[in-house]
Amino acid sequence: MILEFEFEYFGNNDYFAYLLNFYAKDYKYSLNQKEDKILLQIEGNENELSAFCENLKGISNSVFLKKFDVRSAEKLNDYNQDFKHCEKFSYLTHLNSSAYVEKKELLNNEWGVFCENEISLDGFYFEKIDQVNFDAFLQKAFEKLVNKEEIYLKNHKGNYKISLFDEKFECDFLIPCDIKSIQMIFVCSQENLKLLASLEKPLIKLRLNAIFRKKYNLNFNEFKLMLAQDLFTFALCCELYKQDFSFLSVVKTEEKKQDFEVMNCDEKVVILQGLEFINYKARELILSKEDKNMARISYILSSFKQEVFLLELSKEYEDILLVNKELNLLKLDLPKSFKKLYEEIEKDEIGAKLLANFSKEFPLLNEDFTLKNNFYSLFCILGRILNLDEEFYKAGEKLLKIADETKMPRGVKIDYRLKEDKSFDYTRTLRSAMSFMLAGVDSTNIAYGAVESLSYFLRDVYDELRSKNQAKIAVVSGSLFEHKSLLRNTLKHLKDCKLSDAPLRI
Repeated sequence: MILEFEFEYFGNNDYFAYLLNFYAKDYKYSLNQKEDKILLQIEGNENELSAFCENLKGISNSVFLKKFDVRSAEKLNDYNQDFKHCEKFSYLTHLNSSAYVEKKELLNNEWGVFCENEISLDGFYFEKIDQVNFDAFLQKAFEKLVNKEEIYLKNHKGNYKISLFDEKFECDFLIPCDIKSIQMIFVCSQENLKLLASLEKPLIKLRLNAIFRKKYNLNFNEFKLMLAQDLFTFALCCELYKQDFSFLSVVKTEEKKQDFEVMNCDEKVVILQGLEFINYKARELILSKEDKNMARISYILSSFKQEVFLLELSKEYEDILLVNKELNLLKLDLPKSFKKLYEEIEKDEIGAKLLANFSKEFPLLNEDFTLKNNFYSLFCILGRILNLDEEFYKAGEKLLKIADETKMPRGVKIDYRLKEDKSFDYTRTLRSAMSFMLAGVDSTNIAYGAVESLSYFLRDVYDELRSKNQAKIAVVSGSLFEHKSLLRNTLKHLKDCKLSDAPLRI
């Protein structure tokens, strides 16, 4: 008998394929990874195949794995992938975590890696953790933490200061001492729980539950969480949980590489940051470039064979609507002050009348701003006009937060259009919002309408390219798409709109 497993896998790495190879090595098998598919065939009798399927249940899942199918096959393929030169995976897996929990065994993971971390009890002198010193360091680290002191860990991503969580959130992220601790303060769906416990152990921002938020009078709704990535931290969490401690507080004191962070959006996994799990040659090439963001964009474009329309909307960089890998369709030149904005609005009779009426109901602002020419800055200007916050960028963040959190099915139609010279007419957008303010429309409706209407504008630009056969697929990129309201609407309204395995930001 031959069983054939087909995995849909969107990551440009061989970690999951290596795992399959590791657990199939005692069987007669064939394994091949090509583009977004991994095909594994196993040959054996009924008992052997049943045993393999049981082992497969214990394999650590991956954030890049979408789904898999199982079927019978008539013939075993003669191709087997070579893993002799594959990159070693340094994290905790189901193999060594279950061995520790069940038998207190200190095992290597499937790549032969025990624990990458170095530890320091004073923040200065670091020592590599191995099987010989593991228990001694575990006891010392436990005692330090229980006595409300810090310990320090170092790995290829940087240095981390770790202490017991004191409900103050004065840290970069939390590590739960047990998976059951999560529900104490967070709202965590099954989808997010599955991502947290995956092979890659990503950072995920979760919503704090209402009871905990009210108890500590918190003015924020979300915080970042990560499960233990290495055997030492995992074992330490196990011992702390036995003593009724629930979370570790982690501060990254030195960054060598970004932590891998993802977001779950309508059953789609969005890679927010971290290049760790793309092909190592591509990763090193991106990191070697002076303009790493453009190198990241080039990598994304190289992943698609069709004519791509790239929507690069960022908080940190100038926005790009790229067609044919080189032509930026977006000409956006935002004003650098409200004085300049009002002068632009007053250039025609309708705009002058609007501004005069607006000034009777709302204050005209007198501020200069330092900004990038991107839609994020446009949202910041609108956030200030709506008086969401007195600080420029906080006003933009609050506008996006309102849009992300609202349950409205749709917002008002905000005007996004190009001028005759094809430059973006930002005055039309802001005039449109100001008109709705005069009409008494509330800030939530306008904020969501501004985000929703941007997705309609992107759709219209894309549809025109499609009609001219200049684009067959749209790819979203850039940190503005971290906001679910924009991401959902863009993926909804643009045909054949895709996410990349590359992070939205770098």
